[in-house]
Amino acid sequence: MAVAPRVKFRVAVLVLATCGVALVFDHTRLDSPTMDEPFHTLAGAEYAISGTYYANLEHPPLVKLLSGLALRAAGGRAPKMDVPFSMGSAEQPRPFSFHSPLAPEKLFGVARAPVAALFFLLVVVAASAVRAWAGDLAGILTAAVLAFEPNLLAHAGVVHTDLAAALGFFATLVLATRAFERRSLWLWTATGAALGASLAAKFSCVLLVPMVAILALVGLFRERREAARAGRPPDLLPLRGLLLAGVASAAVLLGSYAVAMRHMSGPEAEKAVRIFLVSRQAPRETIDRILAISRLSKEAGHYAAGLAGIAVQNRTGGGVNYLHGRLSVDGFWEYFFVAFAVKSSLGFLAILVVACGVGVARRVRPDLVLLTLVLPPAYLFLTGMATSYNIGIRHMLPVYPLLLAAAVLVLFRALPARSAAAVLLAGAVVQLGETLRTHPHELSFFNEAAGGPANGAAWLNDSNLDWGQDLGRLARRLRERGDEERATIAYFGGGDVPYYAPRATVFAPAVTPVRPGLWAVSSFLMCCGPEATAFHGDPAGAAGFGRLRQTVSARGTPVDRVGYSIVLYDVKEQNP
Repeated sequence: MAVAPRVKFRVAVLVLATCGVALVFDHTRLDSPTMDEPFHTLAGAEYAISGTYYANLEHPPLVKLLSGLALRAAGGRAPKMDVPFSMGSAEQPRPFSFHSPLAPEKLFGVARAPVAALFFLLVVVAASAVRAWAGDLAGILTAAVLAFEPNLLAHAGVVHTDLAAALGFFATLVLATRAFERRSLWLWTATGAALGASLAAKFSCVLLVPMVAILALVGLFRERREAARAGRPPDLLPLRGLLLAGVASAAVLLGSYAVAMRHMSGPEAEKAVRIFLVSRQAPRETIDRILAISRLSKEAGHYAAGLAGIAVQNRTGGGVNYLHGRLSVDGFWEYFFVAFAVKSSLGFLAILVVACGVGVARRVRPDLVLLTLVLPPAYLFLTGMATSYNIGIRHMLPVYPLLLAAAVLVLFRALPARSAAAVLLAGAVVQLGETLRTHPHELSFFNEAAGGPANGAAWLNDSNLDWGQDLGRLARRLRERGDEERATIAYFGGGDVPYYAPRATVFAPAVTPVRPGLWAVSSFLMCCGPEATAFHGDPAGAAGFGRLRQTVSARGTPVDRVGYSIVLYDVKEQNP
């Protein structure tokens, strides 16, 4: 009995998505907590177990809530917070992560699992959407590329919001396109639900709101034109659909906040908003406006506070940015273009280049679907030119499934199916080789044209290269070398040095002298440590990191490397 094509498609896509998730779990079992993960994990436990929302207003709750629910099911505890709340007495992220009922390895493994599940869903959703537009083979090859895209693999193993944003952008825009084409109120409602979930995952997803509205308005203009030709009154279904989408979006967004802060009173919510906005140095009038919103709806107040905090950060700068040897607190207009070029696999880039060339040569018509897939990435890159917070390609993860789906459609429309499949298969195989060559260091991936991950520090840093993921690997390397006791560790990340390497010396920049010996130094501290510490108001720490960088550069000899984010130096005595 022959197997139905639909069954073959489903099996192939599920196998590919499962293989991708297996790579995610394989690198995360060795990855130490990245810089933000202790804070996100604490916040998720607070929302899911305590039902309050004091921690991490700068991000919406959905991904953290999913991680918190997983921790709750695994026997995790809530962070210790006194009532009434005080930042001075509240448990901090690192003690919570490393002094809980769950061992840190299990705690972060459990918290990361929902993000890996979102990655699985992204591969399946993208493949299914492309199948509906271009057939089974196109959908399977889409899954083959996305399942092994190194940046998606990297961030599918981190408790953060970026992978969820990629899924949210793609799912919302696909549903909106189908609602437009099929003139379906049910699909407009589903679009709103997807939009609400996206808004509850990452604040940058607010850019989806005008995109969905534009699609509805285009539908209204089309309906008016067709009605005029037919001599009948126009059907206002697109406007009704947009209204339904707005209601569904608000329900999902505010509902996620309501779950996260279900045990929080109105005055407590206002207090959390005030503490957060004051810490961000928001203007007094902004704080007063958002407190007024919080009095009307504590859920809406928390969301508005987060948006305002991001807006203030973008105006004032969120930290020190690094691009190809240059430092800036104002950002670089070209940052995300460069990051996309050096952090994307050559196989992925080749697919995009061939699709562009074939599309121009064969004059592929840019219909609604293609425009919906291509214009949002262009908009994201354009808005990225104005941001002052350039810390990682992760902020552009939504462009990967959108651009790939567009490329697949162009290839299958412009070429015979076998030729289109050959291009995609070649790109997928090249990318798979690049990914496996870097595994399990996907967070530090750079393509070979940029010199590979070993040359990544010449281009970018922070979450592109060194987010703290290699501390556990460093501890094992030091023990293998028999050097733990004589090593001094200058570390950037979310891990706890005494937990992983209890016999090593922790570099405290304000007090630890830079003496001859074995030094393990995070790449980010070499490129940006003094400047980033000074930016955050710690001149003594900045001076200490400055001494470290100067000494290591002048008298340190690299003797080993851990992953691509930590280098071991043998620092010699100063010549008399």
